[in-house]
Amino acid sequence: MNNKLEIGAQFPVFHQPQNTVTDFDELFSQNAGKLFQFSFSILKNKEDAQDVVQETFCRIWHLREHLDPAKSCTSYLFSISYHLIVDQLRERFKNQCYCRSIGETIGAEQDVQSHQMDFQAILQIINQVTEKLPKKRKEIYQLSRKDGLSHKKIADKLGISSKTVENQINLTLKCLKAKLAKEQIY
Repeated sequence: MNNKLEIGAQFPVFHQPQNTVTDFDELFSQNAGKLFQFSFSILKNKEDAQDVVQETFCRIWHLREHLDPAKSCTSYLFSISYHLIVDQLRERFKNQCYCRSIGETIGAEQDVQSHQMDFQAILQIINQVTEKLPKKRKEIYQLSRKDGLSHKKIADKLGISSKTVENQINLTLKCLKAKLAKEQIY
């Protein structure tokens, strides 16, 4: 294998047992840094970027016998990384605890007990607002935020359009933001 991997470089032949680990190590050493920079530039988190790089090479290792040596390994590596990054971002957005409210509402000087009290207050306000929502809007919000369903899945489940789901969720979020602002939490 070449000492420098160019864009469009091809996969080493992993089918030959005597070269498998050596070729894989070389592939890793030539691409791990670039994949980390790519991942970090999007995720802005060192640990998440390292996880993406590690998972990318794990997938290459597991698929090594099925890789076409004539194909570009660089584009394949970046494609795997890109999809892992998208999955990581989707997971972040589904997780309410990862929301911006934690960083915006809780100061660094507060202790853990204060954090828990603020978090509980936010949850209580969210629960109060969602309890007062019209029945259908409440159901749509819970399917989206608590069950993690996409707008399309909610629309299919309830027999309504995706746009209606989107509008109902936006109305709910506006209510939540207004209440949090009124309580000086948001």
